Amino acid sequence: MSVARGANLSFTRQTLAAWMGQAGTAVLRLLPAEMAHDVGMLLLERGLLDVLPAPYVEPLTAGLQVTLPGIGTLPHPLALAAGFDKNARAPRGFARMGFAMLEIGTVTPQPQPGNPKPRLFRQPGTRALINRMGFNSDGAAAVATRLAAHKWRFDQVPLGINCGKNKLTPQDRAASDYLQVMEAFKDLASYFVVNISSPNTPGLRELASPAFIHELADGIGAGLPKVWVKLDPDMARRDFQELVEVIAKRGFQGIIVSNTHRVTYPEVGGQSGHPLAAQATACLEWAHAVHQGDLPMIASGGVLTGADVYQKLIRGALAVQVYTALVYEGPWVIAKLLTELAAELRLRGVHHVQDVIGRYYQDG
Repeated sequence: MSVARGANLSFTRQTLAAWMGQAGTAVLRLLPAEMAHDVGMLLLERGLLDVLPAPYVEPLTAGLQVTLPGIGTLPHPLALAAGFDKNARAPRGFARMGFAMLEIGTVTPQPQPGNPKPRLFRQPGTRALINRMGFNSDGAAAVATRLAAHKWRFDQVPLGINCGKNKLTPQDRAASDYLQVMEAFKDLASYFVVNISSPNTPGLRELASPAFIHELADGIGAGLPKVWVKLDPDMARRDFQELVEVIAKRGFQGIIVSNTHRVTYPEVGGQSGHPLAAQATACLEWAHAVHQGDLPMIASGGVLTGADVYQKLIRGALAVQVYTALVYEGPWVIAKLLTELAAELRLRGVHHVQDVIGRYYQDG
């Protein structure tokens, strides 16, 4: 077979697979949201992308390499946000989609069922989701055992653990819950994330205070350079910036900006997707005004297009997490976003994504 014929065949298979992925995603959207998620997770867990041609993103990553302190160098800045694979069921499937980094969880110390169903809702008109999952988790021991069985190559695709507290744990013992999860995964994670920002666990956002950050930092000790803190976009600007300042001073590796926006209509829960974009992006600006580029940031919230990714990067994010876009675009979402991001860079005559990180503040 000639090289040209082989390339054409590969292109045809990739095109067919992309069409099948889009069709499959459309079929899943006919199901209730959480049922569709469970079916999709089962297919990934059973190796669907080992059978079908997976997205081949390597040719799309030229000039997109980024480096995250404490984590390593990634071929591109797009990562899987926490919440999709809560229990380490299908990390291989997500890696096959082309994600450069994965975040598992939220994981709690003990198993808990989360909130009653229904608890996940699509808003297709605004390209959004509302969830009130409530940290449904198999528990740290079970998830750690499952992750260990994957024999994960952290050097190829870094994998982090998003840590949470159990619903019934008293506030004065919350720090212990986070420390327990970190201990369970001490040899099974590239990084940890302290989740004190979900709106779906009663009292959780009350932990987003300087006092708790100090308590947690004292407990983590020498492990702080491996730990990130995920922040709440609904905080008042002054409180948000005060928290960022304490996080930076205590030596945490960085922050993830941001979690979901709390809503009460048409459902109670945390909203992600397009309606979150402006506030999550503003939070990057608030944080940068405090640390002036000295505290690494990962962006999350409202990322549906390559232009969205670009806006997060120019505001100082070193990587950008994806969640809602995966629901609406399906398994080829990374290929789509990378293609669009590359177009954004070409439009501006930029050859390497590193050259645009933080540019928003330089241009201002």
